[in-house]
Amino acid sequence: MTKTSSVHSRIFRAAAVLASGALVATGLGACSGAASPDGTRDVSSGEATVDFWGWVPGLEDLVDEWNSQNPDIQVSFHRMTGDDGAKVEAAVDAGAGPDLVQLSTHNLPDYVIAGRVQPIGEYVEGDKSNYTPASWAAVSFDGEVYGVPQGIGPAGTMYREDIFAQYGIDFPTNWDEYLDAARELHAANPDVYIANMSPTEFGQWVQEVSQAEGTWYDIEGDSWSVSMNGEQSQLVAERWQTLLDEGLVTTEQMWTPEYWALVNDGKIASISYAAWFPSLLAQNAESTSGLWRVAPMPVNAGTSFQGDSGGAAVVVLTGAQNPAAAAEFASWLNGSDETQEALITVGGLFPSTINGLESPALLEAQPFYGDQVINEVFIDAAKNTPDTWVEGPNFGTATTALTDEFSEVVTGAQTFAQALDNAQAAVVADLEARGLNVSE
Repeated sequence: MTKTSSVHSRIFRAAAVLASGALVATGLGACSGAASPDGTRDVSSGEATVDFWGWVPGLEDLVDEWNSQNPDIQVSFHRMTGDDGAKVEAAVDAGAGPDLVQLSTHNLPDYVIAGRVQPIGEYVEGDKSNYTPASWAAVSFDGEVYGVPQGIGPAGTMYREDIFAQYGIDFPTNWDEYLDAARELHAANPDVYIANMSPTEFGQWVQEVSQAEGTWYDIEGDSWSVSMNGEQSQLVAERWQTLLDEGLVTTEQMWTPEYWALVNDGKIASISYAAWFPSLLAQNAESTSGLWRVAPMPVNAGTSFQGDSGGAAVVVLTGAQNPAAAAEFASWLNGSDETQEALITVGGLFPSTINGLESPALLEAQPFYGDQVINEVFIDAAKNTPDTWVEGPNFGTATTALTDEFSEVVTGAQTFAQALDNAQAAVVADLEARGLNVSE
């Protein structure tokens, strides 16, 4: 068993114990709605209908393709926007949720513990060999499978090649060089900053903690261990505190007009983020086409690790009346040869599948990036991401606490170290309020 698989197995076992039996009563025990008298499930009794909620671009066309080829399993699709994620939870709890939903793997432990998702291993276990070990482990708990992976988020760094060349600075390969480059850039031109520190963009923080072989959660015996302020997070905090204290980064909220104005005006020289970000940069900074390149994210001293901001999965919810049909569609959607090109080119996903990683569609030159084959960087990152990250049961609380505290950091009201301590306390308090044992 791999280290990742072992970690996820321990999470499930601890969750089952610490949830005072709720998982068995409302989760695993709630999966028999479509069972035949002998306990098996099939779709041979007639036409099945599957209600699927998701957000990836182009899913409508793939659903139409499936429906035209599979008259016995018809799928209806709802595009998720805004607060639809919260609506799914409420609907499932009320017994009125969809059959399938796209879900961040960060949130899957909460769904398992709350009994909102049902195991589908008997239907999809044969798919395992087509997925990266890390992505399959992210949907696997204690020998069961709770979803089909749908994309991962290996990180890379988009940088303005022209700006670095103008000032005679090589793009840094490690974080020490990155700090030196930040100082050189800003000294050469006070209007140029090496990066933006957005207090609300927790994914950028996650990928650097992941790269540093860190995690926010783990299991110690019968208790959850929380390390929002752990050694690896402190390493990242020290880096960004220095950049912030020396005025080497901007602090705009990401995705705002103000942020994109800085990017388009050449005031932000690099952006480290997941493989799904380059297409969004191209859409929002069209005037800078041809000026950007993608490099591996700078590494920590003595390592070659890259980071990952998290992936997604398609899961079968507890109320699904025909989980076999739902799982069959999810298996086709995410893993078939027919869908990989569309998921990559239209959906903008970085594949978690082996056939997806081998797809020629992934290796197309990108004009916005000077005709660079940028996904070569992200493929290498996926292969060099440590398997130390562990998902926990209150990831939403953790991200809210972290971003709230970081908002105080960028105003100068506190340091990153203080913010991590405060976030740690908030996450521990929330877990304890849920009745879970916690060891800090």
